[in-house]
Amino acid sequence: MTKKRICITDDSEMFSHGVKSILEVTNKYEIFTTSSSHELFNFLNNCSNLPHVLLLDIKLKKSNSLNGIEIACEIKQKFPSIKIIILTSYDEKEILKNSLDSGVDGFLPKEAVAEELIEAIETVLLNQNYLGKTIPFQAISYAFNKQSKKIGILTKTEEKVFLMICKGYLNQQISESLNICIHTVETHRSNIKNKLAIKNDVDYLKIAIEENIEEVMKFYKIQKQ
Repeated sequence: MTKKRICITDDSEMFSHGVKSILEVTNKYEIFTTSSSHELFNFLNNCSNLPHVLLLDIKLKKSNSLNGIEIACEIKQKFPSIKIIILTSYDEKEILKNSLDSGVDGFLPKEAVAEELIEAIETVLLNQNYLGKTIPFQAISYAFNKQSKKIGILTKTEEKVFLMICKGYLNQQISESLNICIHTVETHRSNIKNKLAIKNDVDYLKIAIEENIEEVMKFYKIQKQ
């Protein structure tokens, strides 16, 4: 039987080694490890066979590394065949919501037992979603109730840029407000346009009104629908 390829991306060498050891015992998987977004994308861009599943840490602490949600969004655009399971020590409902909105296939607490890790992998390989058994119901309910929001697929910085554009901020003003360079603002604008299928600046406000985004509605004194 052909082994499924699994990539583990976590900045903790000890954690990655532990997960790798668990999976190798099954003799069902071929394991690869990376410790930052740079290493991960370098691996994906140069490997002859993409991994079937990516086990991705939500918060990579290495310098200049994207966070797990930003990585997931980019991978789903560039390598849509890869199944992504977010691994996290955090159970905040906002993290779960943002993870699901980014298009990940699974969400699993790092303290999950070995059997559940394997169950999660096998589940997403069957094109099904997997949520960890210990995730609070309130977090799951919140995540799915919020998931319809279009801007949920944006990263936190992209969402801030989106809201500023809606309120008429120019690139220079956004740059100064967020303390980022103009080029970075332009990159965020480009990403937002691609993710939300925006054709012109009017579309920003149109989406904000359709989604009843409170900050924008209050700014323009528009009554919520």
